[in-house]
Amino acid sequence: MVNIVLTNENTQKRNKLFSDAMQNSIDGIFITDEKNQIIEVNEAVEKIYGYSKEELLGKNPKILSSNIYDDNFYKNMWESINSKSKWSGEIINKRKDNSLINEWMSITALHDEENKAHNYMAIITDLTQLKDAQSKMEYMLYHDSLTNLYNKSYLEIELKRLEDKTLILLNINNFSYINSAYGFDIGDEILLCVSEILKNHFEIDSAYRINSDEFALVFNKNISIVDKISEIQNYFMKHLINVKKIKLNITFSYGAVYGKDMLLRKAATALKEAKENGKNRFEIFEQTNNIDYTKRESFINSTNLIKSALDNNQFVPFFQGIYDNNSDQITKYEALARIVLEDRIISPFEFLEPAKLSGLLPEITKVMIEKTLQIMTTNDYQISINITEDDLAEGYLNDYLKEKVAFYKINPNRIVLEILEGISSTGKKNHINQLNSLKNQGFKIAIDDFGAEYSNFERILDLDIDFIKIDAKYIKNIDTNKRSFEIVKAITFFTKNVNIPCIAEFVHNENVQKIIKDLGISYSQGYYFSIPNKEI
Repeated sequence: MVNIVLTNENTQKRNKLFSDAMQNSIDGIFITDEKNQIIEVNEAVEKIYGYSKEELLGKNPKILSSNIYDDNFYKNMWESINSKSKWSGEIINKRKDNSLINEWMSITALHDEENKAHNYMAIITDLTQLKDAQSKMEYMLYHDSLTNLYNKSYLEIELKRLEDKTLILLNINNFSYINSAYGFDIGDEILLCVSEILKNHFEIDSAYRINSDEFALVFNKNISIVDKISEIQNYFMKHLINVKKIKLNITFSYGAVYGKDMLLRKAATALKEAKENGKNRFEIFEQTNNIDYTKRESFINSTNLIKSALDNNQFVPFFQGIYDNNSDQITKYEALARIVLEDRIISPFEFLEPAKLSGLLPEITKVMIEKTLQIMTTNDYQISINITEDDLAEGYLNDYLKEKVAFYKINPNRIVLEILEGISSTGKKNHINQLNSLKNQGFKIAIDDFGAEYSNFERILDLDIDFIKIDAKYIKNIDTNKRSFEIVKAITFFTKNVNIPCIAEFVHNENVQKIIKDLGISYSQGYYFSIPNKEI
């Protein structure tokens, strides 16, 4: 008798424990009878659906149905319950206020002693917060946080759909200056204004912000790109951006393409060309003139050639004489880089651009310095060596040259470092400091291709230049082109006034040399006097 009483007490405790667990569960739980009428619910069900317990008891769970599923959905559900005694899955139901709720529902058939289902228990997990969080994460993943436009990640997904589209990229001109002048807060406000205008005024299918100052517009059809860009240009020409009493005229550079393959890459290629051509310009990608896959393959081959030439000691300096027009003899040389293979000699025209793009120019310069100084130990000539902006950017020249002239016992004043005019006119302050430091060590400085870039005469004074080399394009036709003659005459006049010796490049015949000499140019360089050779 005592054992029976203890067993009953334990059973009561367990039943109470299960009852408390059911009532306090954060998941909704309701139980139905064999007729599928609700006979028990916990408090979570009331909170989830907004019904009171009294409103649910005796009702069919259909009272919670959202009515968005067809009969087959419920047929499959009950087939699973009857055959496997359970079903679970994500389902959308309806609250008392008719709002929809995402939930995970698990239904289990409860059997009697004869293994007949006489009750069903459903456990409901409210997925609303999880779904909301998931939606927010997906939104953040594919939207720009500032403008709420789609971002580059979503654009890349959309462009993978194999359908023809028109893509236009727009880059705001001078946006970095706007940020510098007015601050990033104003810059953000401008971006917001621009995004709203782009989204609402040009009948686009979708708009994207893909970089800080770059947008993309997608049209799911072939449109007149020229007309659309003109429409955008005209709008922004007539409407100033007005942000916090600041009024600005915004212009873009545009790159566009129509098709379905590699659209982003092609549009970016077109945009790059547009930006190189000036402000408020556009380029439309055309397979024939915007990308040359043969050229790309050639670039890869050239890069491999350069690496191989560096590894196998195949870069060789060739020397071209510089003729002194006063003493009528060659008194200086310029070291020119060549790749020497068994069957041919490769000029810089074939490898300089790939070398620059692949970051190998400094390695070539180091080889040229080393080999040129080694040859200079056998003669007394002054020799020019070309250096590039890449060399200055790496900042190694001062230490490297100091080490090499000491090793080969070469007086630095025998070395002329030829720099492109672009470096001298637009170079960073650090570059100017490096060049002045090299001057202080005794090295000579020459501006190469003077007149090829936007001339900046102030830099000539900043750098204390020793020689100016007039760009070959003005010299080669000086005997037949009056404009070339006048430009060279003006440069010569300037160099004489500041007492900087001048060198004329590309002197290739007697007529050109006569004009050079009549103008009083100090030196001549070209095939008329010297063909580049390994020997001096």
